[in-house]
Amino acid sequence: MAPSKLPLRADEELGKKDDDHRLSDQTRFRLLQKSRIPRPRRLIVVVIALFLVYEFFKHMPTDLTPAAERYNPKIAALKHQSPTSPQGSVQSPTAPRVQIPPKAEIDRNGHEEQVLYDGKIRFYELAQSLPRKTRPATLATEAVLFAAASLRSVSDMLPLACGMAARQLNRVHFVLMGKEEVSIDGIKQVNGISDPECPITWHDGRPDRAPESTHARLERSVAGGFEVLQAFIAPEVIITQSQEWEEPFFWNGVEAHKKASNIPHIALPAPSINLMWMAHIDSTALQVWNNVRVDMVVHASESSSSLIRLIRSLDDADYLGSEPSLTVELPPWVDLDLLDSLQNLQGLSRLEGRITLRRRIQPHYMDPVEASLRMVESFYPLNPKVSHLLLLSPQTELAPSFYHYLKYSILFYKQSTRGQRDGSKLLGISIDLPSLKPSSESEVFTPPLPQSSDRTQGPGKRSVPSFLWQAPNSNAALYFGDKWAEFHSFLSSRLAISEPVATIASQDKIISTQYPAFMEYLLEMMRAKGYYMAYPSFPGRMAAPLATIHTDLYHPPEEFAYGSDSKNPDNIEALSAEKPVDRAHTIMPLLDTFELGHSLLASMPMLSYDAEQLTDEMLQERTVDYAKHFRVRYGACSQDSTSVDDPSAHLFCLKD
Repeated sequence: MAPSKLPLRADEELGKKDDDHRLSDQTRFRLLQKSRIPRPRRLIVVVIALFLVYEFFKHMPTDLTPAAERYNPKIAALKHQSPTSPQGSVQSPTAPRVQIPPKAEIDRNGHEEQVLYDGKIRFYELAQSLPRKTRPATLATEAVLFAAASLRSVSDMLPLACGMAARQLNRVHFVLMGKEEVSIDGIKQVNGISDPECPITWHDGRPDRAPESTHARLERSVAGGFEVLQAFIAPEVIITQSQEWEEPFFWNGVEAHKKASNIPHIALPAPSINLMWMAHIDSTALQVWNNVRVDMVVHASESSSSLIRLIRSLDDADYLGSEPSLTVELPPWVDLDLLDSLQNLQGLSRLEGRITLRRRIQPHYMDPVEASLRMVESFYPLNPKVSHLLLLSPQTELAPSFYHYLKYSILFYKQSTRGQRDGSKLLGISIDLPSLKPSSESEVFTPPLPQSSDRTQGPGKRSVPSFLWQAPNSNAALYFGDKWAEFHSFLSSRLAISEPVATIASQDKIISTQYPAFMEYLLEMMRAKGYYMAYPSFPGRMAAPLATIHTDLYHPPEEFAYGSDSKNPDNIEALSAEKPVDRAHTIMPLLDTFELGHSLLASMPMLSYDAEQLTDEMLQERTVDYAKHFRVRYGACSQDSTSVDDPSAHLFCLKD
């Protein structure tokens, strides 16, 4: 240290010159060397300071609220206010009051034990997307709610939800549940969707502290979230992925809510990309998704070897999670090889244990009346609104996607709001396109050309080509349950009159003897009531068919095979052109070609039973005229009784 910077000494000689106190060079060197040696007190202070810093960071609190809440009491109040407050968090009404577990203890190694949270449930984010008022339970909302906890399910269902929202048939909502810490905006960005292209309403139904919640708390949060959504948006149906795709707690919560609310729940049986036709279905039809039932019936001949081919094609079909049932009606005389094959079918998957054999006992050949009775009696709907009959010929082979087409058609034409209003005259859906008119054994049938596409839907977009035909079908046709029950009543009254007019006179017979006898009675009802069936016109021309009829092993109906005037037609190959069926297990290739889906009934061409083009006015006029004729010819009514207001509703004049 320089002499000029040494401290001044206080003594009596301060005024003197400091020459007497000047230090020698050796003494000054020892002082400098001594000043560089740290003192013990300073070392102790440094050690204590380092220890305090270490303890501070080790025990720093991690459960502090954000700074904005600590310094702004209003924000904190909004976050922690009562669940009944209209502007705060939404709490599950079913969530029990569970005490928060004590804070985890520190073990000897200094590691904190993980304790899952099982406390009270709050939905901080859900309140932001809900309307201000609840909706009455009796008010139709047209709301469809997609729900998912797994991000895999979210990505899978988004195309279907967006497609449904774009069609504007339903009000589409999507709720995100579970414990994944990902934002809704992040999900949109990852899946490449935007609000204008996908106009759905998003809801964040994840509870607070979801990642650290117990399984039971997450399960309660799912059920509670659905309860809140039910109160505010009142969805008419909930759509999720199947159980294999989802988290166990989510599935249990969905099941609990379904039992408590009776809201229909659709668990998609396949990836949604294979079910995009659901976007064409409104919420009214989607509500009965799980209730639709199709019973399949086939009447086999005594040596119908092609029946095995039909059964194999039925077993290969996709039934969308439902359990199919097949009833095979056998005559009293059956080829032993056929019977053995039916009783020992191997390799079945979907039809295993679902086939019923019924063998007739009466040892005689049936006449047309008896054959018609047995055909009609082979099915009666358990619930006429949702239980339907699929009538098949043994010569039929079906595409694996035929059930998708049928269910789409049932929901669209029968169960939807528009279908219930406009489809009262629709008897059923045929998936077979005949090559000949059913009224002729040789006249080739050409389906009408589809009408021009709707320009408002975009250039080049077309609907599935279909037409309405006042003709029944027995090869591959679905008959609605209520119409088949009506046919039961019609045939009962029709055959209750005197025997001379019960059997159809040869001059009145229209349907060819190549078809079963019941079709003649069914045609009578169709003409008298103005009913028709929907037929596809695309098979073989614009897309592969869903059904083809093989004629190599054709057998005529029993009631016409052994009569005095029985004959084998020379052109049996022309009954239905054999074309390879579509091998896809979904109808999405068909809808990729015809993007607009099914045509509306009002826009379809309409044909009479002999393939004459009809208008609505012509159909109505012909229905009234035929009903008047039928009442006198077959209904036991007098000529004077033809002046009733609605002859179609009063076809019979039977006396008790």
